[in-house]
Amino acid sequence: MPERRPFVRLPTDVTPVNYGLCLKPDLIDFTFEGKLEAVVEVTQSTNQIVMNCADIDIITASFCPLGAEEINATGFNYQNEDEKVTLSFPSALQKGSGTLKIDFVGELNDKMKGFYRSKYTTAAGEVRYAAVTQFEATDARRAFPCWDEPAIKATFDISLIVPKDRVTLSNMRHLDLSRNPIEWCPWCLVHPVLLKPPCG
Repeated sequence: MPERRPFVRLPTDVTPVNYGLCLKPDLIDFTFEGKLEAVVEVTQSTNQIVMNCADIDIITASFCPLGAEEINATGFNYQNEDEKVTLSFPSALQKGSGTLKIDFVGELNDKMKGFYRSKYTTAAGEVRYAAVTQFEATDARRAFPCWDEPAIKATFDISLIVPKDRVTLSNMRHLDLSRNPIEWCPWCLVHPVLLKPPCG
């Protein structure tokens, strides 16, 4: 029987303060695009950021220190077995606040994990799909790169870009239903498992 790998927590040299997250599901191709702008605190100088990430492809990533120039990530090292990604930067990120920006894509999977698709039939008999979320216990990392550990909490500002003929639901109140992307009131200090922004 293979030996179990020991669980290793995420480093604490960079931690989230607020996630600004926008998701755009494609209910035809069963994919989604995402943009993350996370306000983070660098507590110790480092040239890498380690986050949870599973079944997500990062397109671009950068870090913008408060009051300084943006630094583009030079590499993404996926540790698939550990469901982590390491973002590498050409120079050390100094202590203080900054914004981590990540553009990414993923699949609206059929595994009932993360951001996934669910089939339903309308009253008229039409088969449709909805994009729904299931983030317990550690499946938020399948919807967006994040610090997906219960002890690491942050606030959330979430928006969805969806077709006008679709309904969006959340466990927070909508700010403005007439706009697209649709935004909700900010989530308080929570772990990602408590987020519920589906559409369908």
